[in-house]
Formats: sequence, structure tokens, C-alpha cells
Amino acid sequence: MSKQPSTATGDFFTNMPDARQHLIALAILFLIPFFLFTATTIGGKELQRHDTTQWRAAAESVIEYRETYDREPLWVTNMFGGMPAFVVSVKTVVPHIDRIKGIFSNIYPAFQYWVLLSGVYFLLVLIGFQSLVSVFGSLMFSLTTYIPIIIIAGHNSKFESLAIIPWLIAGYWLISHHKKKLSGFLLFSVALTLELRAGHPQITYYFYYLLGILWVFDGWKSYQEKSIKDWGITTALLISGTILGVLGYAEKLFAMQEYASYSLRGGSNLSGTTGLTTDYAFAWSQGIWETITLIIPGYFGGASPEYWGPKSFTSGPHYLGALSLPFILIALLRDRRRIVYAFFTAGTLGIFFAWGENFRLLNEFAFDYIPYFDKFRAPETWLVFTAFCYTVVAVFGLNWFVNFISQKNKELKQLYLPIGISVGVIVLLFIQVNSADFTRPGEVQNIANQIAQQNQVQPTNPQVQQRAQSYVNAQLVPAREEKAKSDVLRFAIIIVIATGLIYLTFTGKIPVSAGLFGFILIVAVDMIAVDKRYIPEDSIVSGNVNAETILESQRRDIDTWIQEHISENSTYPYRVLPLLRDPYSSSTPAYFYPVIGGYSASKLSVIQDVMYGNGPLNIQSQNFNPELLNLMNVKYVTYSQPLPLPGFTQVFRGEQGLVFENQNVFPKAFFVDSVITTQEPAQAYNYLMPGQLNFANTAVVETSDQLVTSSDTTSNVAVTEYTGPEITLEVSRSEPGFLVLSETYYPAGWTATLDGEEILIYKTNYFQRGLQIPAGEHTVKLHFMPETYRIGVILAWGALIVQVLIFLYWGFRRFRNRMSGDT
Repeated sequence: MSKQPSTATGDFFTNMPDARQHLIALAILFLIPFFLFTATTIGGKELQRHDTTQWRAAAESVIEYRETYDREPLWVTNMFGGMPAFVVSVKTVVPHIDRIKGIFSNIYPAFQYWVLLSGVYFLLVLIGFQSLVSVFGSLMFSLTTYIPIIIIAGHNSKFESLAIIPWLIAGYWLISHHKKKLSGFLLFSVALTLELRAGHPQITYYFYYLLGILWVFDGWKSYQEKSIKDWGITTALLISGTILGVLGYAEKLFAMQEYASYSLRGGSNLSGTTGLTTDYAFAWSQGIWETITLIIPGYFGGASPEYWGPKSFTSGPHYLGALSLPFILIALLRDRRRIVYAFFTAGTLGIFFAWGENFRLLNEFAFDYIPYFDKFRAPETWLVFTAFCYTVVAVFGLNWFVNFISQKNKELKQLYLPIGISVGVIVLLFIQVNSADFTRPGEVQNIANQIAQQNQVQPTNPQVQQRAQSYVNAQLVPAREEKAKSDVLRFAIIIVIATGLIYLTFTGKIPVSAGLFGFILIVAVDMIAVDKRYIPEDSIVSGNVNAETILESQRRDIDTWIQEHISENSTYPYRVLPLLRDPYSSSTPAYFYPVIGGYSASKLSVIQDVMYGNGPLNIQSQNFNPELLNLMNVKYVTYSQPLPLPGFTQVFRGEQGLVFENQNVFPKAFFVDSVITTQEPAQAYNYLMPGQLNFANTAVVETSDQLVTSSDTTSNVAVTEYTGPEITLEVSRSEPGFLVLSETYYPAGWTATLDGEEILIYKTNYFQRGLQIPAGEHTVKLHFMPETYRIGVILAWGALIVQVLIFLYWGFRRFRNRMSGDT
């Protein structure tokens, strides 16, 4: 091919002043949320987000306490027999971005999108890309389908965490690649504080891998350039910024770090683990071939129920856009800067981690040896990290193309290989899509089992197997095949259009800026069209339908009846086992009254052991022990039919279910006649099995202390105060005794006093609390205030003051430089 002269001179956009270019670029980004979420931004509607509704139900006791006492509670009373409130909802003691977010709450998620879009744009401009190239990259990452999927699901903290990430990376880039190290340090520390306050440590953890890879890359580069001193300064600033950023949210972060060792993410005393199990952590591992959904979103059906990939179910793919492939290839094949490979290496590592159980050689090693790797689940989440890193690589590719166009001796053959590989991928995909069987692993056998059960025959019956296979082939495969082929064709069309745009720009038939606007339009239309597939119409509701309204709409007459009777003749509310709803997978009932279950992704490990799997409080378990309902202060059970449990009497028939009252429910606090002591958690757990103990008379305590108790007919316990974080008991005995509280045991923060003198709280019945009480009349007070939280509050205020002082100093320096004419 002959060399082509550049005809990009006089480009209408690049001739504008930089400030105007940035304004136009930001205006484009500003408009994107309006196109994606028109109904909520300008249509007066709201998103109905399942997880947000679940959070609101779980936070009910926190909100009630806050409104009653005008202070922040640290203990939740309406789920799991109690748990720390900072796992659910605690307001920060330091002013932060929530106040600004509140202004824009009526157009959610536009504000968070603006933060994300402008953050990616700012980072890319810092790296050195021109404005339209940066807009291209900002749209590519910010519109990846994973983001609208988590927005619809109500994963607010995850979205807000992702929105801050580019600002954090920008702070790193200012420190390490610019002379404005003070500005970078301030941005890095503040962004890290906001990132942590967003409340999704999994996302923060992932992106620190990118920071680590960039740090190593910069260190090696400094070593080669003999500027190791500069790298040392950068390292010191990063460490200091990390410390300051962490301290900015110390009040919750320190308490959560302490809590982690007692939560299911800290392992279980029964299994001897210190983190999640691999089976649990590797659930939702990305299939190796399923990674193709980064560029072909519908190849595996998209979202459940059409999805036919290896995961149990999914809400959608991690689509990065069709244009990502050719520009990533251009960057890898034509851009000689090693920083490109740093980002590409990080993104590829994210893919390997996303494969989870499908790449055990790497992931089990990481699970066992990399700090904190075993604290997080759902490996596919790594793909959002990959999307970010690959976006930067694609931007390097587009930037190379822009610079390539300006060269006088450019040759089109330099684009043959990346474009040729893209075309080759299209051909391979057409071949693959025509040979795939589109059958979910184990799907035929599962359907065969259902057919066999309905017809009371064996699943191995040839006729049953044939019917199952015919059903899959006729009812499921055609739709899946159509969606996959349609998206492969769609991908091919986009590549063809992009190739034409590349050629027109190369030959000078259109200005470079026109070509860039064309690429931006392709990315925007492509990504928004796919994103809208995962924004279902029923997720958009009237503007006045908030989480409380949704929960109230689910109120039943049985809920109202229980609310009216839950604290009857008592200073505290009893608990409920809501069998009409999944008691251990939904927080909705906790909005109406305290329940023994609920939902939390980070519940206490003792609760996980007792209430889930084969635990004795799981009604579906063969180890279910109904006496533990008495022990857990469960007074009511809701069910749809007569309850096959001894001691439960129907007390109310509603339109949507029945309410049964427990005639043998234990009080909130009671004395036992005898105590069994053990130092082995597994032994204490075994006593919870059916038929082992009468818990009305005997308690199992994990201690080596000598405890004293006996039958005492004169003993008395009165609960005079019960708020959750504060409990007051008036007790009397004629001789020493052991008191059991129907409250979940958590050692980090609970203190007990007897007439003002602190006494020990014993781990009792594996998951409850117990106290040794001397003879006589006494006042017992229990209070929850973790020392880590108290110290964290002080440190958070201190960090804020330091950040404000740095900001004032930075502002003073800029003002002085301006006044002196120093640019």
C-alpha cells in the first residue's frame, strides 16, 4: 500500500482551546446517564432495587434506635439474635460525600455515574490522552454491563466503590508520574477514604492489585533509569497516603477488621478454617470459554433463565464492548510502551482469578497464600477489574492510532495484523457458534429427574432420558442459539463499521476528530443497547416508591398481628421464625419484627454454623432441634399449614398464612440448674443436636473456669431495659448461679457489670451469652462499645484534620504561585 499523507490539519475540534475541549467532553459524559436511565433522571421514576429493600429491612432496628435516642446504635436486634450494626448500617461520625449524594438522590444513579465517568476521564487525561480519546475510554469502562446490573440489583456500595476507583488511581498517577506530588498525595488519601466509606472492601482489594503491579513496574523502570530515589519518594508518599486514607474511615474499618475474624469470612471453629471454604468462595466462577462474553454478551444466553453457562445462575455478562478487541490488539501489537503491558498483565490476571474453580492451580494457591484472598467470594467479580485494565489498554490502542494518523510516512499495512486478527476472531466465532450444543451442564439430567419424579419411574429410563433431551433441544436450545448467533453477527457488523471508520480517517476523508466522535458514538450506542437488556421494566417504579413503601406493600395481616403481640406483657420483643418466607435468605420479615434469621453476606460464623447447612436451627436440616427455638426466644412461627412441632398452638389465621405461638418459649434471660464446661467448640456444638440436653436446665459453656450453679426456686430475673446495645437486668438468688441470655455471643465489644463491677461474659450454648452471678440481689448491665470503634472515631477525626490542613496548604501554595506569576 502506498504511503498516505495526513489531511488532518485544520481539525475543527483539536483547534479549540483545551478548556473548551474538556467542557465538551464532560458535557458528553454528563448526558450519558440520561440516555441509560431516562426514567429515573428526567422521568420522575425510581429504581426498585432488591438488595436496597433487603438492606432497609435489616436496618429497621438501627433506624428505630436512632430516631428514639438520637444517637448511633452499634448493635442490631432484629436479625440473627443480634449482630454488630456496623455490618448493616452505621452513620459515619465524620462528614462525607453522603450529604452531597443526598442532593441528587432523586435522580439515582446519575450522580454516581457522573463521579465514575469524570473520574475515568480525569485519569486518562492525566496519563496523557487527548480529550476525545479519554471520552472513549470513560464510556467503555463506565458502560460495561456489570455496572447497570449491580445498580438494578441494589448493590449500591459496590457501585459507589467503583465510582471512586479511578480517582484513587489518578492520585497514584499524580504521585508517580507527575511533579504535583502534594496534589497527588491529597487526592490519593481522600479518594481512599471515600473508597473505604463506600463500604465494599472486595472492590478496593481488587484494585490494589493494579496499584501493586503499577508500583512494581514503576520501580523496575526507575531502577533502569537510575532514578530509584524518586521511586522511593513515591513509595513513601503512597504508604503515607494509604495510612492517612485508612485512618479517615477508622471508626468502621477497624471495627469491621475485628469483626471479620468472628464472621464466616474468618472461618469456623468447627472446620478449623480461617477464611471462607473454597466451595463457598469459588461459587460463581467464570467459565473459561464463557470469558468470550466480554465481547459477545449473549453468547451464553445473557441472564437467567436464558443463561446456560456453568454458574448456577447469573444476572448478566461482563460486556466490555465490541470495539475493545481491535484497539487492545493495536495497543499490544503496535504501541511499544511497557506500561501497556502492565495494564494488560493486570487485566489478564483478573481473568485468571475470575475463573476460580476452573483454574484451581492458580486460585487455590492464591486462596491459601495471598493475604485476604480467602475473604471474598464470587470470582467472576474480578472481571470488573479486568474491564478497567483492558479499557486503559484499548485507549492506548486508540491513542496510537490517532498519533499514527498524524505521521507523514504512515502505512496502512501497520493495521493489517490487528484488524486481521479481529476478522479471524469473527470467523472462528461463526464456526464455534454453529457447532455449540447450547446445553447447560447437567441440564438434561435435572429435567430427566423431574420427569421421573412426576411419573414415578427411574431417571435412567431410556424414554425419560429421550423426553428430557427432546425438551431441551426443542424448547431451550433454539432461543439460546438465536441469541448467540445474533450477537456474533452484531459483533461482526460493529467491527466492519469500525474498520471502515479507521480507513476513512486514515485516508483523510474525514478529520481525526470526526473519526473519534464516530468511535465514541459506536461505543455509546453499542454499550447502552446491551446495558438496557439488563434493566427490566419492572425495576422502574413511581418516584414515591421507596424501600419503605415497597416493604409496607408486602405487609400481611399476620405481620400486623405479630407486631401488636410481639412485646405483650414484656419489656422486650420476642422473636419470630417466618417460615412463610425463607427465614435465612430474606431480611424482609425483620422489617416488621425481630427474627432469628435474616440475610447478611458476612454473618457471624457461629450463626452460620447453627442456622445454615446441617445446623440444628435449620428447619430443613436432619439435625434440626426444635428445642433451640425455645432457647432463641422464638414465640411465634408463621406457616401456611398446621405446624408439625410440639408445643406450638395456632393463635391467628390470616388471609396469607397462620401464626403459631410457642407455649414453651424461654425468657430473654434465665438461670439454669447445671453447667457443662468444655474448651472444645466442636463438643459444645454437638450438644445442640436433638435429644442431647434440656436447655431449660443445663447450659454448655466454653471455658476452663469453675462455674457454680444449682436449682434455686427463689431466683428471679427481670429485664428492665432492652435497647439492643444496652441491656439491664435485676437478678436475685439465694446462692450463686449461672445466667443464660438469649442473645448472640460476640466477644469484641460487649462488657457486663455486676453492681458496677465488670464480670466475664461466657460463650454459652455455642452461640449465646452467659454470666456467673453470685448470691444476692444485683443489677446487671450489658453494654456494647468496641474499643476499636472508639479509637477509630478519634483517629478518623484526626485524619480529617490532617487532610484539611494539607488542602489549605496546597491551596495557599497555588494562590501564592498565581500571585507571583509562577505557572
